[in-house]
Amino acid sequence: MERRTFLRTVGAGALAGAGGAGSAAANGDSEAERNPTPVDGSEVYVPKVNEIRSPLSGVPEVVEAGDSLRVELDANADIPLRTVEARLEPSFGGPARIPLSRAGTDGDDPTSRIWNAGAEVDGSESEGDEASYGQVVVAEFDVPALDDRPTFTPDLYDLVVTWDTAPTALTGGEDRQPRAVSVRETIPDELDIAVLADPQIGDPRALQSGFNEARDEGNPDPFVQRSRRVLGDRPDERWAATRRAIAEVNALDPDIVLVAGDLCLGQDVPGKFYAEFEDAWTVMNQVQAPTFMTLGNHDGYVQSGTDGKALYRETFGPPSYSVEIGDAAQVVAVDTFDWSYLDRTGASVAVSTYGGQVRDAQFDWLRGELSRLADTDRSILAVGHHNPSWVPDAKNEAYAQTDGQPVAEQVARGSRIAQSGQRWTGENAFSLRRLFDEAGVDAFFCGHSHQDRVARSMANRTGDSTVDVDGDGDTDVYTAGDPADVVAALGNRYARQSYEATDGVTTGRVENYPDPTVERAAPGTADAEGLVADLRNTEAGTLYVNVASTMSSTGEYWGWRQFDYDTTSDGLDPRAFRYPVSQAFLDERTVSPGPSDDPRWVAQQDEVGFFSTPSYLFDVTDEGSANAPDGRTVTVTNDQTLDRSGAVTVSTTAANPTVEGGEVVWRREADPRTDLKVAFDVPAGGETSFTVTGDTPGRN
Repeated sequence: MERRTFLRTVGAGALAGAGGAGSAAANGDSEAERNPTPVDGSEVYVPKVNEIRSPLSGVPEVVEAGDSLRVELDANADIPLRTVEARLEPSFGGPARIPLSRAGTDGDDPTSRIWNAGAEVDGSESEGDEASYGQVVVAEFDVPALDDRPTFTPDLYDLVVTWDTAPTALTGGEDRQPRAVSVRETIPDELDIAVLADPQIGDPRALQSGFNEARDEGNPDPFVQRSRRVLGDRPDERWAATRRAIAEVNALDPDIVLVAGDLCLGQDVPGKFYAEFEDAWTVMNQVQAPTFMTLGNHDGYVQSGTDGKALYRETFGPPSYSVEIGDAAQVVAVDTFDWSYLDRTGASVAVSTYGGQVRDAQFDWLRGELSRLADTDRSILAVGHHNPSWVPDAKNEAYAQTDGQPVAEQVARGSRIAQSGQRWTGENAFSLRRLFDEAGVDAFFCGHSHQDRVARSMANRTGDSTVDVDGDGDTDVYTAGDPADVVAALGNRYARQSYEATDGVTTGRVENYPDPTVERAAPGTADAEGLVADLRNTEAGTLYVNVASTMSSTGEYWGWRQFDYDTTSDGLDPRAFRYPVSQAFLDERTVSPGPSDDPRWVAQQDEVGFFSTPSYLFDVTDEGSANAPDGRTVTVTNDQTLDRSGAVTVSTTAANPTVEGGEVVWRREADPRTDLKVAFDVPAGGETSFTVTGDTPGRN
């Protein structure tokens, strides 16, 4: 058995790191970043990003039927542009081909829509040379109207591009990007959005916890069940917790999905990175909505000479980009693990930093992009992995003494873990917060901490330097006037920190409120104002939202977030997160409930959407066959405390199918199958069902 085959089969169970110190050059530049191959040479990794450079599975295009579609192709592939053809095929459901006609207005701007130079460092070709991905040629296509053919409906589509490679047209080429194009009848001003974070495909800790449970109970079942849920009896069954979260999100039928990084584990066994990216690609392609992704620190490690950041670009696309969602909204992805090759290098689980950073090159690109958006009416959502509103990590003495000495500085940076929990150990945390506030970014979604947290930037609020906000008896210092920054926050291990004043002098910080139910005197105002009111103040600055992990390996609950985003309103009220469980549910599951007079969970936290939605409270089952006398029945069970609405797509080979108990949104004739998208409403704590019936194929 080849090593890579072995790792794909049992690699997740390898609980101990094995060998493999990274072999990066001290200056952070390495040819190993480009088109990486396994260290043992067993199998060359096949990139998923090839001739099609946009749209991609990880950076799709949302278009209205009848509009044009911009397709970017690799400028270095020598593709005869005049021979290029394209079609759409449904990503889910029956087979159908939707040919696209050339618009006759091929773009003359070779600048990529999504690949930018923000990842370049000092103009060099390090970091995988992202600029080379941006060397594109553009072909424009017309998307047909929805009433042009019965096989074309509003849905998510694979993009297939073909071309001739010789003047005689005897040979040709083809490339495909799954889930790359979302076709809508209209793009609404109010978007239904879901956020996933931290699948960490490849994490073996669930096996370890299953082993511990089996040992304590004297019963092998917990280990056997965890093993099946992590490794699966078949490749398409692995990583069941993340698959479950995706299935729940799919049933709620969001308009778009944001993924905030850490798709892989990426650091425990040499060569396992390739298997992890393959599995992550398979799992994430189950999302039945356009999915905008960025990477996390686990995706970007350099382990055993393999650069995860290069693998990410070759699998999912750029980690930083800015794309339009119609005329209403803009999604801006930020690469918050913006470190040099050296800084990302480690052996097994030992890396110098897993904290956040955005270097100046990417920051300058981001500033220019947000400045451009200021001239539009689009609302802005940002997504990244690390949260810049956590307590900034001041440089410790060891780091200061080694500043400018690459290897020593790398080691010193690792010594700062105890100071900040490695939330943000690099540059531009404050600058990002200022930039987001000035540009009017409504919200920034992130992961990394595997914990829920909600914070609101309260920029430009003047303060009284004698206020004791946290009630500890000490004076809490604010800056008076610009650029004062106060962040109201609910979350673990968080302190509110002011911006740095002139000459690099920090003005002071205020610790987190110990109890969100206690009203406080708002700095600079005469009225009492609680933390909940701060977080709901959409006229203040950017809202920062951490999302729990979708894996189940750490002993913490796992889940996702969903919310309605009204692009016509100012800011984002965190109550839009619609937390769906009861106080009793939380009390039963809290890890540290605390004394009765100081509970960990309080109602006010629910009011501001503090918690992600736990998995296993929403389920869709599909039983029977449309060819059977009783038909095919789909049942939706809702154990949440909120009413839910969603839609699922059902395929049947029955002739003349009809639906009882649900509303048919659209019908697609994809011979020999018929796809039906059926909407449902399910009450809190209840269930609903609908039945698809039809004639046996061949009957009249």
